[in-house]
Amino acid sequence: MRSIKIVKFPFCNYFSLERYLKVRSIDHSLLSSAESLSKNSIIILPGVGSFASAMQHLGESNLLDLITDHVQGGGKIMGICLGMQVLFDFSDESPHEKGLGFVKGGCKQIPKTSFFPVPHMGWNSVVFPNSSQLFYGSQSYDLNHCYSVVDYYFVHSYYARPENSSMTSAFFEHPSGLLCASVIDKNIIGFQFHPEKSGRAGYKLLDKAFKYLSGQ
Repeated sequence: MRSIKIVKFPFCNYFSLERYLKVRSIDHSLLSSAESLSKNSIIILPGVGSFASAMQHLGESNLLDLITDHVQGGGKIMGICLGMQVLFDFSDESPHEKGLGFVKGGCKQIPKTSFFPVPHMGWNSVVFPNSSQLFYGSQSYDLNHCYSVVDYYFVHSYYARPENSSMTSAFFEHPSGLLCASVIDKNIIGFQFHPEKSGRAGYKLLDKAFKYLSGQ
């Protein structure tokens, strides 16, 4: 049976995520170090704050080994905003702090330009491959990509750069080019933006994400 386990960081967007789960009548609970997880369990990392503070909280809460064993054993995990970034090996925000390392690559500061203020805050469409399993398109971006029909809510100063570019499931536009907004792998999903704060469109995206992780 699927179980949803949430890591409640002291500085996270837990209540927005909890609201979505309650609206959808999805049973869930907080993850504790004494948990016995199955491959059908889905861990959610909803994070707001710094890379170092998130990793330190996981260590102090004795959750690092539990989460690592779960994901390396094929268990499911979803990261949102900072929660997506800690899935990677490192972040330039906290160069001396290691990430979880489930996605090879790291996080870089968004380049500042006069046309793109940082932090990147507000509503944006995303660009995604035509073959996307999660996003819906409207107009063509190029021969291989589409713009999303709707906008999603972003709040961040760093973006992820996976070594395997095929893991990037959506991008946001920046004057320097397309930057990673979402990643997906067999048992991993990450969103740089906040689907739980993105209204009806965000809720629908989370619905599809849970179906994907549940193998439906």
